[in-house]
Amino acid sequence: MVLISIDSLSDTELRNIAQQEDLEDWDTLSREELIEGLEHLYDEDDDRTLDGITGSSKKKFVNTLTDVQSDNVLSLPGVESLPESYNDTSIHLILKDFNWAYVFWSLSPQQFSELEESGASLILRNTRLSADDRKVAEYDIDVSLSDTSWTVELPYPGFKYKVSLVSVVDEKESVICTSTCLETTQSWFSTHPEELEKDSVFRAVFSSLIMMDGTVIPNRQLIDIVEMLNKGQSQEADA
Repeated sequence: MVLISIDSLSDTELRNIAQQEDLEDWDTLSREELIEGLEHLYDEDDDRTLDGITGSSKKKFVNTLTDVQSDNVLSLPGVESLPESYNDTSIHLILKDFNWAYVFWSLSPQQFSELEESGASLILRNTRLSADDRKVAEYDIDVSLSDTSWTVELPYPGFKYKVSLVSVVDEKESVICTSTCLETTQSWFSTHPEELEKDSVFRAVFSSLIMMDGTVIPNRQLIDIVEMLNKGQSQEADA
């Protein structure tokens, strides 16, 4: 699987990589020749070894550029290893799609030590808010001190969400940090459910929610729309 587009790299980066890969005449090749030579190199599965890690040259290039935890980060201009931790305590919420968000956080060394010494347990609290910032609902996820990220569900579109990292000591809760609010968009279909009565539209929407083995992925938005349609049909039948 190609994870990085060689075409997006600068000439300097291409020459730097070509030099490290021992590409012949790397310093005199044109950009097109560099790209062609590297692509050919990555297509060859020669099982070379890099510091004890065996694999193809493609894996050597891709892994070292994408694995920020690797000790063998490829030396490129401006590329540095990420620090293991930061000196502040904060939490951030980023939208992945209309149903899921990515959460990542960091604890300052002092905060981490205090939590560790107190034997505190940690909770990731996901809070759903109305348009006027009133709390509508929330749910908790148990996390550990070693965790630094999570994926959370945003089950209802058209609401605001925020996440908080909460410590619990002897059943007493204390909020460590809270993210800024993230607002989700209301689906057009939720206000126009009649459009899903069209077979072609329904199949297009529903097909994306089925795994290759036939397993249906739960989707709160679609469930709500189907329930709305069923309710409307029941009312028509009663009338």
